Amino acid sequence: MQNDDDGHGRNLPGYYHTVTLDATRMGEAFPGHRYPKEVKHYYAREAASMDADEALYHPKVGASLQTSLVPVTETVRWDDLVELERELDQTVLSVLADAGIDVSPGNMGGSAFVEMDAYWTPSTSERGPDPISLDLTRVRQEQESVVVRHLADGLSPVQWESLTTLVTDGGKVSPADIAEENERHVGSVRRALRAMDELVDRRYGEVGLRSDYVAEMVHDAVQDAKEATRKAAETTAKAIETAERGVSDAMAEWVAWCNKHGVDIRNRADALEIDLGDMGSVSWSGRVSGPKKVGYRVKRAFDLWREAGQDPTRFREATVRWDHDDGATSMRAFKLLG
Repeated sequence: MQNDDDGHGRNLPGYYHTVTLDATRMGEAFPGHRYPKEVKHYYAREAASMDADEALYHPKVGASLQTSLVPVTETVRWDDLVELERELDQTVLSVLADAGIDVSPGNMGGSAFVEMDAYWTPSTSERGPDPISLDLTRVRQEQESVVVRHLADGLSPVQWESLTTLVTDGGKVSPADIAEENERHVGSVRRALRAMDELVDRRYGEVGLRSDYVAEMVHDAVQDAKEATRKAAETTAKAIETAERGVSDAMAEWVAWCNKHGVDIRNRADALEIDLGDMGSVSWSGRVSGPKKVGYRVKRAFDLWREAGQDPTRFREATVRWDHDDGATSMRAFKLLG
């Protein structure tokens, strides 16, 4: 949760930011930790109207046990309090250290820290837990690897439908809800979810994607799949349409190729215009290190154009346009054809 406005509508960046991690995610980010927690950065309610020399003007960082995520069978007992306290201290110290704040004992009462006078008396200890180096990039890369591996291995229709429902819903749903929405047997949905344990979090009859980052990548994959399906349908429809009109197979192939690659042809009376769309990192000459080569694409288009029985001279005189990371470029086709 992120809220940068206080109760009076005044903007104060970091006014109330919280993140909640269950036991599994806590162990991923803080190796060795086993309790679910909430980490919070916040300001006093009236901080925006206070002067900098007032103790409550400054932000605070805290960590607390997230009791709602502790299973009933794993209640924190009295004998566990020492370990819990160590984890909470280490969580706060690690977050501060990761932000570049010196948390060595000699600096706890000064430097970036503000004494709270009557509200809080800072204390230091050489025996406190050392901060953990938070390698959140590693966690993101591991999650990305999991998503890519599942997508590369191929997902069943039921798995795709389940992921689509989870992405669309944005929260926790039950397997029964997924089954009902997609007209599947709930047993099939449960089997599909079990096969994606690294992607989804299943507990207490509910299921959700394992993290916001995983949700982002899955959302993009679902949207790409939808777009690919849409383009395939359009390509098929236009190919059928051209065939029904008695157009040659070569012309049908030209139409299908243009639709597949997002090439827009404006066949005006005075001149031909060819819009290649977004070509990514492309120099003005069309030379790139990746597969999106302007010159290659134009030459392929020219070959299909000729095979379809169209005037090659008209194509050579055409204006070719494309977008790229540095803006947009246009050039006569004959310069790209060589």
